[in-house]
Amino acid sequence: MPQAAWSGPPGPDQPRAARAARAVRLAAGAAGVAALAVYLYVALSRLGYPFALEWLEGNSLVEVRRILAGQQLYTAPGVGYVPDGYPPLYFAVAAAAARVLGPSYLALRLVSLVSSLACFALLAALVRRETGSLAAGAGAAGLLVATYFATGTWFDVARVDSLFLALSVAGLYAVRRMRGPRGAVAAGVLLAAVALTKQTGLAEGVVVLAVVLAGPHRRLGALVALAEAAVLAVTTLVLGLASGGWYVYYVFALMGQHSLTGSSFGWFWTALASALGLAAAAAALGARRVPRELLAGCAALAAEGYAALVHSGGGINDVLPAYLAVALLAGLALGRAATGAGTARWSRWVAVVPGLLIVAQTAWLVSGFRPAQQVPSAADQAVGERLVAGLRALGGTVAVPADPGLSLLAGQAPAAHQDAAYDVLRASGQGAAGRFRASAAQAVAVRRFSAIITDDPGPPTGYPASLGRYYQRCPQPLLAGVPAALFRPVAGVSVRPVYLWLPRGGGRSCNDAVGLLDGTVKEGRS
Repeated sequence: MPQAAWSGPPGPDQPRAARAARAVRLAAGAAGVAALAVYLYVALSRLGYPFALEWLEGNSLVEVRRILAGQQLYTAPGVGYVPDGYPPLYFAVAAAAARVLGPSYLALRLVSLVSSLACFALLAALVRRETGSLAAGAGAAGLLVATYFATGTWFDVARVDSLFLALSVAGLYAVRRMRGPRGAVAAGVLLAAVALTKQTGLAEGVVVLAVVLAGPHRRLGALVALAEAAVLAVTTLVLGLASGGWYVYYVFALMGQHSLTGSSFGWFWTALASALGLAAAAAALGARRVPRELLAGCAALAAEGYAALVHSGGGINDVLPAYLAVALLAGLALGRAATGAGTARWSRWVAVVPGLLIVAQTAWLVSGFRPAQQVPSAADQAVGERLVAGLRALGGTVAVPADPGLSLLAGQAPAAHQDAAYDVLRASGQGAAGRFRASAAQAVAVRRFSAIITDDPGPPTGYPASLGRYYQRCPQPLLAGVPAALFRPVAGVSVRPVYLWLPRGGGRSCNDAVGLLDGTVKEGRS
């Protein structure tokens, strides 16, 4: 464990500087614990909410149910299903949880919640191992927890990100801790697992391995590389062959076919500065003393976040890897500041600066947060339950492209999520896009859906412009009597069902159908 290295006899203010540095480390740790408490309150309060907290949760639920049903996760895009463009590990883990808990949002969110807590614990353990300071570890973990309040409350939603972050920290921890072949193989498997959760994680493995192979542990590094390459090669081969090549398309080719968004180049830095600007300054104070493997890993995490965000379709969750990098570097600076102080008066007090910056950053992020606004109310749930009951009453297959989870909850086959379809439709290669459009056009022409529910007045993404020839849009909006703030996702994109399309000549009136969905008309009444 590192010890303070004072050169020369202690000056009169040296004990005071050491006490002050220790006090700010403890304050940073306490702020981190407070942030964790708020996070747990919100996450546990909404863990069992039966509807989507974030609009793409619905597609995660669809993918998990496909695994449970023994269906392919990666298939040709069609109006009935388009997968998210991610590798399968999160969905496989969530499916395992769903086998025990049931195929609901609860199981998927529990995986994210446990993953986030594992990430925080591993981050704290890594910082403590490197610096010998438990308070610094708690401060680093708490700083990352506090970014929950700046990124639309993302850690506990049913998406891949928290598992990705947990595995990223685990991979770095394993690389730093490996002492023999077993440790090297474990590190390689963990780095492969990072990339099997989110493909941008390949950068972490490549950059960290390059540093290890160039250092004194190159033989162990070769084992790490062999283990990681073997896992990734086997999974890519098996999934690629089983899916007829669609796995490779969605996971590796699709993102490269998306254009770059000019405004997002600046958005990344704005998001980083507004959420962790002070912490980044703390990180910079100790960056030159960070082990090369960790510095390389942090650089890769930041690059991964930047690369994902600047592509069209990027969201604030893409900045999370960069937030993890800053939190790790800031924690290392906090824990090591005291050990690097010298005899000059200014350098004795420099140990205080990282702690003050981290405390101020964590407190600022937590202070502006309103937990109650992030927990759906009983009224939200009541609206959703009425809507699902209405879907059952309508019968057939109701397409809800903005939330296919609603169709699943009603016991119906889902339609493809419009955002997943948009990923395919905006790609530069139009072969897959053509498949989706043809599938949607055929489904509309044969009136496959008993109804279509949209959040915009026009046809859903990728559906034919001639939709109005086969379906009529009802003049009455859904949920007209429900306050506009109710039944909207509290994280990410804010949408809710508004427009109802019915097959022309289908025999059911708009008044009847809208009444069923709003709960004002019972089945059998018109």
